[in-house]
Amino acid sequence: MADLLFDWNRGWGADGPPPGILFDETLRDGIQAPTVRIPPLALKTQLIDHMVRTGVRAADLGFPGAGPEAAAECLALARYVAECEYPLAQGYAGRTHPADVAAICEIAQRAGTAVEAYVFIGVSPIRQYVEDWSVESISRDIVGAAAECRRAGVEFVLVLEDAVRCTPDVLARLFELVPELGIGRVTLCDTVGAAVPSGVAALVGWSRDWFAGRAYPVAFEWHGHNDRGLALANSLAALAAGCARVHGTVLGIGERAGNASLDQLVVNWQLDHDGPYDLKALREYCEFASAVLEVPVPPNYPAMGRDVFRTSAGVHAAAILKAHRKRDPRLKDSVYSAVPASILGREQEVLIDPASGASNVQYWLEINGRQASAAAVEAVLRVAKTAGRPLRDEEIRQIVH
Repeated sequence: MADLLFDWNRGWGADGPPPGILFDETLRDGIQAPTVRIPPLALKTQLIDHMVRTGVRAADLGFPGAGPEAAAECLALARYVAECEYPLAQGYAGRTHPADVAAICEIAQRAGTAVEAYVFIGVSPIRQYVEDWSVESISRDIVGAAAECRRAGVEFVLVLEDAVRCTPDVLARLFELVPELGIGRVTLCDTVGAAVPSGVAALVGWSRDWFAGRAYPVAFEWHGHNDRGLALANSLAALAAGCARVHGTVLGIGERAGNASLDQLVVNWQLDHDGPYDLKALREYCEFASAVLEVPVPPNYPAMGRDVFRTSAGVHAAAILKAHRKRDPRLKDSVYSAVPASILGREQEVLIDPASGASNVQYWLEINGRQASAAAVEAVLRVAKTAGRPLRDEEIRQIVH
């Protein structure tokens, strides 16, 4: 099979997969979407189970500074992950406000486990103007938050909101704090989904060069939104540019147009790099999340939608039929699909409808152990041409009984 599927995506001289991992924001940024049902604690723990089975190894599990109930739930989740001995790095989000930082540090102390404080503040000129902030006030807030985390023994991750609309001058002034405070990770945010892939490459590349020129090692993360429909492409660009973690949510849920889709990131990673993820477990995760969060999966949603492995076009059916007759399941799974259905525990489906030809019927008959006679094919097509929709299996069986 390998010699039949040349892949330009891998490029020339590629030196292996990127070093980054995926960071699941479903239980924090994802459930901020107005139409998403916020799950109770019992269902949140089950969502964590699905994350881990899928192969996710880092996640944002909540915003403890939102109030006493949120703090109690985050504590319960932290203890659950620790008790299960899950290999899941726990992140908790908060503003640079002292109360938010204290709430995250308290999670670590009371749960007796390592957590990471994802502490965010807006840095773009437009945010500064609206909030009446200055670079000096932002810097003071960062210094205070980082100091509190250091006292508590909690890893501080600097999250720069709206970084894609921030000037190099402002970023450089804030970057100067990173070595002074001993910060090891910086998250660059496309908070309003304004970026394009070339912009992501430019921002991440410039930021990495800034620190490389000062011989200070920093791991960058990327957090993207989908307002321009580019969150997935931008996240892949961030991985290619060397980001250590890229954030996403299951089914791309989140505010406005949503976040980068974690499941689509996983599928693309697995296809291009043969990574550590279990795509059958990912499918179960998506199905479970869709049900408990009350987020319907569109029929044409990549990899997970009902229709993505179905075809009724005669020319496509003909190729699938020919591949099927060569008795190589991988061939049949790839001839008209970039995502093999089998890796998700699914199969290629050939429908019979008004657009179908003889190959569609022949394929159905062969798959179902029926004789593909000319009379049977003609009888099925006669009904299909006037049905106005795909024929159901039971209807076809009645025709060819």
